[in-house]
Amino acid sequence: MLESLLRTRGAFRPVIARESNLTEASVSRILSELRKENLVEEVRHPAPHVGGPTSLVTLRKDISVLGIELSNSRLSFGVGDLGGTLDYVERMPASPQLEQAEFETLFDASLSAMRGWAKTRGITVRQAAMSMPGYGRDAGNPIFPWDVERLRGFLAEALQDIPLALTNSVVAQTAFHRYSSTTPYQVAGDHLFLFVGHGVAGVIVNEAAPIDAFSAFEIGHMVIERDGLACRCGHKGCVEAYTSLRAVSKIIGVSDSEILTKGDRFLEVVGMDSIAREMLRERQFLLGLALGNALNLHPVSTVVISGWPSLMPEEDRAAITDGLNQSLLGGYDERRLTLSFIEPSIGNDPSAALHYAAYCFVRGGGMDAKADPRAAMEEIA
Repeated sequence: MLESLLRTRGAFRPVIARESNLTEASVSRILSELRKENLVEEVRHPAPHVGGPTSLVTLRKDISVLGIELSNSRLSFGVGDLGGTLDYVERMPASPQLEQAEFETLFDASLSAMRGWAKTRGITVRQAAMSMPGYGRDAGNPIFPWDVERLRGFLAEALQDIPLALTNSVVAQTAFHRYSSTTPYQVAGDHLFLFVGHGVAGVIVNEAAPIDAFSAFEIGHMVIERDGLACRCGHKGCVEAYTSLRAVSKIIGVSDSEILTKGDRFLEVVGMDSIAREMLRERQFLLGLALGNALNLHPVSTVVISGWPSLMPEEDRAAITDGLNQSLLGGYDERRLTLSFIEPSIGNDPSAALHYAAYCFVRGGGMDAKADPRAAMEEIA
C-alpha cells in the first residue's frame, strides 16, 4: 500500500483497495494504523466523479530520507521528502580514480556537514541509500575496485543510527524513473532499462519483484573495438569509452562538468555542427550494437533508454536500431521489440539515490530498522 502511494503520489480509498486486492474495511484498518505511525495523511480533494470520495490518501511530507550518490565525478549528499523534493544538497568533487581512503575522508566531511544542517532544523533522517557504479558484481567492482567488506563496515559505522541501502547506480536510476512525478514512466511488464550517462548500465525490470532485488549489468564494459579508446575500467574499446557523457563531451567541445550544469537540455544549449551530429549518430550505432548483443543474452520484448540519446532527434536515434539490426539475433523487428526513450535526468544527483531511499523506506513498511546496518546492506546486496 505504501509503495502504491509512493508511485501514485496519492489515491482514494476505493482505488487503494482495488490495487492492493483488499477490502475497503481492511484498507480503513491499515490506514488507521499508518496514521498512528505518522506515515500517511488524508487531505480534502475534489471527487473524481459525482458522489465519489473526497479524501485523498498521501504519504506524509515531513518524513526525511537521505540520498548519496558517487557519480559524475562527484560525491553528492541530499536530504528530502518521500516525494523526491530535495531540501539539502551538497556535491563534492570526486576523482574517477578515487582511492578508498580518500572516499572515506570525503564521506566523513560531507556527512558531518549534512548532520549539522539537519540538527539545526530538528530533522531526523529515517532512511539512507547510497548508489555507486559497478556495485553488486560477484567478481568485484571494475569501476571502484575497493574492499567491499571494508566499505560496508565503514558506512555502517559512519551512519550508525540511520538505516542504509547500498545499490548500483542504474538500480537507483530505475527507482527514480518509476517513482518520480516529473518523468512519466508508463512502461508496463518486464523490460530492460538502459541508462546512458557517465557510465552505461542496464537492469532487467521484473514487475513482480521488488526493485532492490534487481541485478544490474555493466553493458558499458562490453569491448566493441580491439585496442580502441581507453576506458576508466582499464581496458580499451569499451562501449562506455564511445557512448558515455564523457565521450560525448569531447565530440561537442563541452566539458562533462559543463554538461552537468546545463542539464537535460545541454545539446540544445550548446548546439551541434554537422560533423558532431554525424559522430553522435555513429556512437549511437555502437550503442545499438552493444544493446543487441545484450539482448541476445537477456531476451526481452521492451527496452527503455534513459540518457543523452533521449535528447537526440528521432531521425538520429534511428542509428540505434541500425546497430540492433546488425547484432540482434534475427535482426531488429519492431513487432518483436519495442524501443522507447525517457528524459535522462542529467546532473540532478543525488535525486536517484533519494528516490531509492524513499522506496526502501516504504518497502520496509515505514519501520525504522533496529538491526545492524551491515546486515541490511548484506540483504540488499
